[in-house]
Amino acid sequence: MTWQLAGVGRKIHREQLDSGLPPDLAAEFHSLSEWAQGLPQRYGSRVTVRLVDAASIEGFFKSLFRRFSRYPAFVVSGTPYVGSDFSRVDRLIAESLAAQRAGA
Repeated sequence: MTWQLAGVGRKIHREQLDSGLPPDLAAEFHSLSEWAQGLPQRYGSRVTVRLVDAASIEGFFKSLFRRFSRYPAFVVSGTPYVGSDFSRVDRLIAESLAAQRAGA
């Protein structure tokens, strides 16, 4: 996972927690972080994660293009999903990897 490999995962996590997020958003951020940090164990190098801050210029345009109005939002091989059901994102990843293997 890009942020962990770069060694900034804990720093980003600490900055988010220190920013005074409301308890519900802090809990959601923690859940997302825990799920994302487990991706390398589940999928190894077969999955690339790109985090985009929705409040950034890039995030604004990506949200506009994808018509995302709620977060967290994911795009797995072109398939969008909005929500916190990370098992659903895992299924999308598994389906995408299976399709890639079938096409190879």
